[in-house]
Amino acid sequence: MNRRLIIVSSNTLVFYLIEEDKEVVELHVDKRHTNINAGDIYKGKVKRIVPAMNAVFIDIGEEKEAFLPIKDPSREKYNQGQPVMVQVKRTPIGVKGSKVSTNVAIPGKYLVLTPNNSKVSISNKYSTQEEKTALKERISNILEPYNQEQFGYIIRTLACEASDDELIEDFMTLKYIWGKIQETFNKRKAPSKIYTEEYKLFSIMRDYAGNFDEIIVDDIEIFNEIKVHLKENYANKHIKLVFYEDKQPIEEKFQLERIISRILSPYVWLKSGGYLVVEETEALVVIDVNSGKNCKNKNLEETAFDINKEAIPHIVKTLRLKNLGGIVVIDFIDMKDSTKKEQIIKLLEEEFTKDKRPVKIKGFTSLGLLELTRKKLEESLIKQLSQDCFYCKKKGYVKSVSLILWEIERAINKNKPFAYLKITINPLLKEHIEKLLKSMGLLKNVKILTNDKLHIEKFIIERE
Repeated sequence: MNRRLIIVSSNTLVFYLIEEDKEVVELHVDKRHTNINAGDIYKGKVKRIVPAMNAVFIDIGEEKEAFLPIKDPSREKYNQGQPVMVQVKRTPIGVKGSKVSTNVAIPGKYLVLTPNNSKVSISNKYSTQEEKTALKERISNILEPYNQEQFGYIIRTLACEASDDELIEDFMTLKYIWGKIQETFNKRKAPSKIYTEEYKLFSIMRDYAGNFDEIIVDDIEIFNEIKVHLKENYANKHIKLVFYEDKQPIEEKFQLERIISRILSPYVWLKSGGYLVVEETEALVVIDVNSGKNCKNKNLEETAFDINKEAIPHIVKTLRLKNLGGIVVIDFIDMKDSTKKEQIIKLLEEEFTKDKRPVKIKGFTSLGLLELTRKKLEESLIKQLSQDCFYCKKKGYVKSVSLILWEIERAINKNKPFAYLKITINPLLKEHIEKLLKSMGLLKNVKILTNDKLHIEKFIIERE
């Protein structure tokens, strides 16, 4: 399989497109200068203890308090106003604040350091128990002289390729980072952020163990960051790093706008004429499989099975591309044959081996719905790239402000070079546009006009 990563940057958003055999299977988005990322570590302050919810709410200095789940015996450890070190496990979703943990995990190339416990565990991606046991024993013996503190750690998939010296270096680097985090925690006042990774790129590289054939990037600052990162962590991977300099804008070259439209559309069309309807609610994701115009000359059971089979790779691709997680309920076309239902589950399991997120298939319910869970780390791309529609009283959605700004930035860049431009927008965007133009160094070159009758997604750009 040929895999490459395409990075499309702007003043507001950074997009990470993951291609497998020239098909985009995942899209990740970073908001420039965003506040909260999964993996960030904070010196927080206990704000509220809610025994009925088995929860402590932590002030981490952000808009919403963070949610720390606790077990009954642990409740006595916390007092109001007490400083506590927490790590973001899931970023804010809707009205919910970040979900955090006191079990800090610091990821490296071969290991993930878990300094608050002494357990040594191993990635589930190793195929046999014998393989796991042998590797665990080998690495434990290598690191024992350097681990007087008896820190716990998780052995990553890539560790099987590492030499003794590489494992020791990775472990010592993680210990050093942990030491700096503790030092910062002791110096800073609560609440404050004490550790972060600037780009989502680094976690993407870890998730895929550096298995990219090529990385294409259009931003020189990010390009230089990647160059150093590859040299320090993936020198043996022979990843081709390319700075994009074509005349055609990178977002057009890789059809980013079309991909975003696919993500925001609830429909996925099948070659047979069938289709999926994908809906995300507050509690779960619902996928409805429909036969559409597919009326083959077969009995209904065979037709249903064929369409359900065809839908499976599209369901998995859709969950990955839209970054959907949590509880997922799939309403396949009804099949009476239990053997065929078992085949559908088996095919789903095979297709999900391509997914980096943990997935558990629960099986068909008594109502004939298939239920599964996919680990949720952040808001779906639908939520990240859209907002509740204020025109139809929140019954639908419109594009998010950050996505509209990205589209405006693209339109401005297409008009370069210019002396002056005039842009007409909805008044709700005025303050955001001013900040964008300031970051682009164009505040004096672009005149802003407002029209309250203009839809928030629409804008008009004219040369003066």
